[in-house]
Amino acid sequence: MRQENRITLFMALAGLVAMLAACAHGPRMPAMDGVVVELRRSDKGLSRGDFSYDSTLQLYWFGSGCHLIQLGDARVLTDPFVTNELKLIALRSNPERVEATLGMIPVPDAVLVSHSHHDHILDAHAAMSQDPWRAGRVPLYGGMSCKNLLAGWKDAEVNTRCHAVPKQGGVLLERTTPKGYTIRITAYRTKHSPHCKCGFTLANGMIRSPRQSIPNDILDFQAGEVYNYLVELSRGRVSFNVMCLGNPYDLVEVPDSMPRVGTRIDVAIMLAPTADNVRGYPEEHLARLKPRHVVLSHFNTFVREDPDEQLAILGIDFVKMPQLTRDMQATFARTEREYSEFEKMHIPAITVFEENGGARNVIRIP
Repeated sequence: MRQENRITLFMALAGLVAMLAACAHGPRMPAMDGVVVELRRSDKGLSRGDFSYDSTLQLYWFGSGCHLIQLGDARVLTDPFVTNELKLIALRSNPERVEATLGMIPVPDAVLVSHSHHDHILDAHAAMSQDPWRAGRVPLYGGMSCKNLLAGWKDAEVNTRCHAVPKQGGVLLERTTPKGYTIRITAYRTKHSPHCKCGFTLANGMIRSPRQSIPNDILDFQAGEVYNYLVELSRGRVSFNVMCLGNPYDLVEVPDSMPRVGTRIDVAIMLAPTADNVRGYPEEHLARLKPRHVVLSHFNTFVREDPDEQLAILGIDFVKMPQLTRDMQATFARTEREYSEFEKMHIPAITVFEENGGARNVIRIP
């Protein structure tokens, strides 16, 4: 066979293999049978005096695991990290970024930290030391490692407002505000989701004594104790239960990492990355919680603020959002009778504030 013919035959075979591979592993439709993917404009934040302000749950997302959960004038903030930089050393909170985000929200009733990695706690002191938060005596709850890490800032006043969650969790806060809102927060001990399929988790140690200096590099921010939180907000007949599932783990190994079966869950905030490293996630966790709404979280990469470039680093899709969303769709679609509570899945954009102080990219749930 002549050389030119060999080259032509090889190219034809290569093209056929590529075509077959594309057919077998090519792009998949965004929605599967039994599911409709809704596309609409994002909501703007409601302010006091707006219609339904007191009866609508609002969820702000500032990246990573940082959410503001709000019902009227009752507010809980999770995992204060908004600096959004990919660095290994010289980790420092960005005061301008904190002011443009956490400095714009009304003073929260409580701050919750799921664990002590830098992308969940780096901006905690900057937020807690703001004058309105000091005046409001805002409490922060996290593991003992969290409290020991924050001691490195040497701020005695802030330290008095940092509370260590009991080792096995439990009810942390239950009170009614002067405006008639009831806030109840329950912690559930869990483990950090592995970063790799082999089970490895980066910086997975404890911080057993108060730090004497501000943490500097990524290994200073050990995970420590890890918790999921149930946030219950109510006023009169209006109530919402929000499950912050920032650290899903194998439910066979840690069955008490979530509320008991039958607990009403209106919203589950669920981790997006490392999902395929946790056995049974998200199917078994959704079957246990049966939330009306699912909000995906922590899928930004710290590299770019552009929402279109948040899902990949150097072109590699570490989060695998398309597969995760299809796995969730499958759970909703295949268990209609057993999971009739489901209403919507939300993939949020990062909340930003406009010049007039109003917020956009806010999830509103009536």
